[in-house]
Amino acid sequence: MEETKIKIPVLLGPTATGKTELAVQLASEYGWEIISCDSRQIYRKMDIGTAKPTSEQLQKVKHWLIDIIDPSEPYSAYRFAEDSLRIIREKASVSKTVLICGGTGMYFKILSEGMGVQVDSDPHIRDELMERGRVEGSASLHEELKIKDPESAYKLHPNDLQRIVRALAVYYQSGNKISSLKQGCAPEGVEFVVGKLFEDRDRLYKRINDRVECMVRNGLLEEFLKLIDCGYDQFSPGMQCVGYKELFCVQRGECTLNTAIGTIQRNTRRYAKRQITWFSHQTGGEDINSNDCYGKLKDYFKTRMNL
Repeated sequence: MEETKIKIPVLLGPTATGKTELAVQLASEYGWEIISCDSRQIYRKMDIGTAKPTSEQLQKVKHWLIDIIDPSEPYSAYRFAEDSLRIIREKASVSKTVLICGGTGMYFKILSEGMGVQVDSDPHIRDELMERGRVEGSASLHEELKIKDPESAYKLHPNDLQRIVRALAVYYQSGNKISSLKQGCAPEGVEFVVGKLFEDRDRLYKRINDRVECMVRNGLLEEFLKLIDCGYDQFSPGMQCVGYKELFCVQRGECTLNTAIGTIQRNTRRYAKRQITWFSHQTGGEDINSNDCYGKLKDYFKTRMNL
């Protein structure tokens, strides 16, 4: 007799499409809990710039993988997959459903398609490569990767410093090409029911611009300065997030706050564009317009999950 799979509702989409509010509504109605699939909300003390759920939302619905590490600590998609699968299975054992909600495509890809063979890069090798990238430029490391691992280099943009460094670090530490590592398999006994939010591009960009301005009014700069006072700097993983990294020039007196706000808006729009492309090509599921879509989402999950 075929094993009954654990059905997991998933709500994905670019930033500023209203995922959090919709997820809380759904989870409240169906008695679900929520796993945050967001590579920025994992960091403690980074609340405003990462658009974390409000204290009221966190009290209303149990959330997982929010505020779990300090901004100085690294966190990978592999670790996210391990943590999420553990939570999914623990909750399923007591007949509890968790909804995965977020916009970090790589996190969900590794979770849903498998972790494969993981090689944890040596932090000293990684830091040395990152420093070289900052001094020599990412394009220089990309040329180096073309020699060591041409297949990986072909897939990566010359400006994608973090992934270039990851591929080179794996090569120098293990002698293996990251492109040749065994691919993962989807987790056994789990079925992901994916709903993807989308919105008109102009409308989405306006929402992004408005939200950044709201973040600044709510104290984004003050939050940034408190993080600096805690000892975090531009090399801290958390401080490399959009919304924070652009404020270092303000701190150094190199630009005005208004200029930094415009840069954050631009970088967030670019990030949203990359998210849209990723979800279009890398993720299956149902596309749902984010404008007045709660009823459609509810019907979709109700039908697919046999609620």
